[in-house]
Amino acid sequence: MSMQQVYQVPEIAAPFIGRILDGDGHMYMDPQTLREIAGPLDPGHMHDFLTDYMQRDSYREDREKNRSELWNVKGIGAMGALDAAERLEALDLMGLRSQLIYYNTGSGEVRIDSTDAREACRRYNDYGLAWQRDTGGRARVAMQINMSDPEWAKQEAMRVIKAGAKVVSLPSAMPPGGVSPAHELWDPFWGLLEEANVVATLHLGSGGLLDNKSRDVLAAEGDYMFPDRGWAEAPSLRARPADRPGGEEAISPYFILVSHMSAELYLTTLIMGHVFDRFPRLRFGVIEMGAAWLGPLIERMDVWADFMAKVGRTYSLKPSEFVARNIRVTPFWNENLARMIERHGLEDAYIFSTDYPHLEGSRDPLGKFSKYLEHLPKEYAQKFFIDNAQLLFPDL
Repeated sequence: MSMQQVYQVPEIAAPFIGRILDGDGHMYMDPQTLREIAGPLDPGHMHDFLTDYMQRDSYREDREKNRSELWNVKGIGAMGALDAAERLEALDLMGLRSQLIYYNTGSGEVRIDSTDAREACRRYNDYGLAWQRDTGGRARVAMQINMSDPEWAKQEAMRVIKAGAKVVSLPSAMPPGGVSPAHELWDPFWGLLEEANVVATLHLGSGGLLDNKSRDVLAAEGDYMFPDRGWAEAPSLRARPADRPGGEEAISPYFILVSHMSAELYLTTLIMGHVFDRFPRLRFGVIEMGAAWLGPLIERMDVWADFMAKVGRTYSLKPSEFVARNIRVTPFWNENLARMIERHGLEDAYIFSTDYPHLEGSRDPLGKFSKYLEHLPKEYAQKFFIDNAQLLFPDL
């Protein structure tokens, strides 16, 4: 089956098919594997949902039609959601050269300060490394690096890099190791990533997730959210995970609007704390947290950096120039990319993503982004689909 048989490619995207770099994809695990890897750590809602869902006729129906309806079938029934070899065929049908892959967990293993969480993190990474190898490295699995213990974080980063890791995913719900990521305590970690040419990322969930557990239970587990979950304690703001393929997509009037806040704070400390001055080749991505917030943030930071120069604190580049050199973000398909660039520039920062096989990525990501690209200079399409993303795919 060819791509043309399953999808009508937008004209503006057609020249890039087979070469597109995707900044956000996901892989699933079957419930038993998920349970075994989580160990004493609570695997959360996803385990229970998948245990039930995979027994349904709708799951078997999804599996039967997932090639012919590649973009329509979502969740664990989607093509290549579970099986690495099958993901290779899915990448070909989507026209993708390579894709960053994130685990389909609640990410507690990367946020919680406990031995159980760090050991689960290590097991997830072993699974992800094997999955990546089975795709010949085209699917690049983001290794979870729990940063509550700085020495453990460095050792785990060294271990997975030696085993072939290309990208890591970091927590942002709490100050790593109790200090800013700009603290010199973390310089050996950033230096390790820079030297190995390994990409650091924050992904949706790194700042914590809203879920079905009570605030008190989550606090007892040490699984915090930034901003504090108490801000969502109102019936009008809640949304429970839906009973549909994927299960985790609970589209609320609140969460997506604040999910970027931890990343915004994280980037602020990295840039204003001179991390990209000290590590000029460090590559950093903010994934599945939208991008509409980036322009206003960097505009404020440029103004403040100019002011700091007047009192003796200088930077080798403007914050906006650090973004162009070191940072990439994935816009949501419903954010007006053309308008963001018109207002704030930062045209080097934005990269394409499918979120495959999650529902939020839509059934037509190429088409939805192409509608914005039609309002931008013709040459920008290549920047968006390929050139900008090469910062996060440095060896391609």
